[in-house]
Amino acid sequence: MDKNLNKKRLMYLAGEDYYLFTYSALIILRALKCKDGKYFKDYRKLPFLIEILNDENLVFILKLRESVEDLNSPVERTGKKVLNPVDKDYFFRSYSNGIARRSEILKILFTLEKLNYISLKRGDKDLEIDVSLNSSAIPRDFFNTKIFSRELENMEKIKSIIKRLGSLTLVTMIDRIYEKNGIKTWGI
Repeated sequence: MDKNLNKKRLMYLAGEDYYLFTYSALIILRALKCKDGKYFKDYRKLPFLIEILNDENLVFILKLRESVEDLNSPVERTGKKVLNPVDKDYFFRSYSNGIARRSEILKILFTLEKLNYISLKRGDKDLEIDVSLNSSAIPRDFFNTKIFSRELENMEKIKSIIKRLGSLTLVTMIDRIYEKNGIKTWGI
């Protein structure tokens, strides 16, 4: 059986694919080495990262913005970079989708905890729930690099652009990804 067939079945409607959200969350935890007792701080960051991970255009825009950071790129009076209108709309949609999917991701995480694939613990603040991958419970060939090559490559790019993703606070991550690129956000 073609291993890519499983992934293709998942991609019928990526915007509402709970399997894709699940795989993406596990890939993020693995890539950030948040496993076996090392925790990813605040699950609320996951929906935003999942949006970016699964959209090569968002990764490309982030990478491009990073490469021109030292050049004389347009800057608003606030010190925020200015994205062109298409890119700005793209980023705003990913921000909105991240907010909208927060409860879906939490439900997925609770299910994964019941199956012992992850561990959850209460974070430092009231709404924080930290997440750690239980690598011994994950099937050995689950993270097949052929099947998830695009996602794994995207995650490596994201990690190189936004340092310390696993331990950043939600507010700091939102600032680095969205606000510094001129996207107006609201309190989460």
